Amino acid sequence: MAALPAACALLLLVVNAQAFSQQPSLRGSVVSAETGLALGYSIVELRPGLGPQFTTASGAFAFSALTPGTYLLSVRQIAYTPVDTQIAIPEEGETIVHVALRHLAIELPPVTIAASQCMKPGPPEPSDTALHAVFDQLQENARRFELLTDSFPFQYMLEVSDRTVNQRGDTGKPEVQRIRFSSSDFRPYEVGRVVQPAWGPWGNPENVIVTYTGDLRDFGNTDFIKNHCFRLMGADTIGADTLVRIDFEPAIRISTSDMAGSAYLDPTTYELRYMVTSLTRPERSMSPDVRSLRARTRFRKIGPGVPLQDSYTGITTYRYGRRVKIQTQRIFEVRFKRQPPAP
Repeated sequence: MAALPAACALLLLVVNAQAFSQQPSLRGSVVSAETGLALGYSIVELRPGLGPQFTTASGAFAFSALTPGTYLLSVRQIAYTPVDTQIAIPEEGETIVHVALRHLAIELPPVTIAASQCMKPGPPEPSDTALHAVFDQLQENARRFELLTDSFPFQYMLEVSDRTVNQRGDTGKPEVQRIRFSSSDFRPYEVGRVVQPAWGPWGNPENVIVTYTGDLRDFGNTDFIKNHCFRLMGADTIGADTLVRIDFEPAIRISTSDMAGSAYLDPTTYELRYMVTSLTRPERSMSPDVRSLRARTRFRKIGPGVPLQDSYTGITTYRYGRRVKIQTQRIFEVRFKRQPPAP
């Protein structure tokens, strides 16, 4: 992203504090331009060479033992306009940077619903300003989750309950299992592998099939983005909540089963709250007897501006017979290997 004009997103003060024989370094702080309050756990990155890191709770950050030269400082915080700006690091001394980010204001345009197919998949065009801005916040959710799992790995228990509804509407006793996962137990989206044999904690691949119904990290996955179209649907409601909805669907050229759906963001914090997905072309999957699969995932916050799946409900119907399978999932016993920032 190109550096933004200071009037739009950034108040930047650079001070070079020279010290005899001091290695070049950079430290700084991130605050809200509107309130002056610290924006704790913003993401800062210094390129080339230094990967992303969270600021402290007070918005402070530091990079030490730098090589003199010009760097690109990237500063991001969910619900705030991101900034990329160049910083010149001298041969000696400490460079101090104070960054003030402006709260994001997205004006949702009237939405015209028109039937169309996904002919040109990929990220939204910058000219579609509202969609581009909301999509960037969706990606920011993915970035923050990835950084949290890299910095603070965790384990969790997933309780999976399956029950079958017959044609009279009766349900049998649910089959319940509990599966222990780590934050690294993840297989990213791939075209043609939305329905696949089980892997890792899910069980024996010879007799268990799993269906990928979407994950927060999809929105940071280049393969997912380049194979889907995205549309801003404006404000929508789930229960009593009014949320910002963005739809996605697979490219028409994809001949295998895939997934289409909607992501729902909080209109103030832009944190992901829900995903609703459905299986496309189920007859072309490893489970051709499936007529439909529709799922809803609810997210909750496990870190500052970082959502994690909280609960899931999936309803599967079948071509042969009138049974319906309802699967529910819930996550509990989230245990970090080291103490993460408070949500």
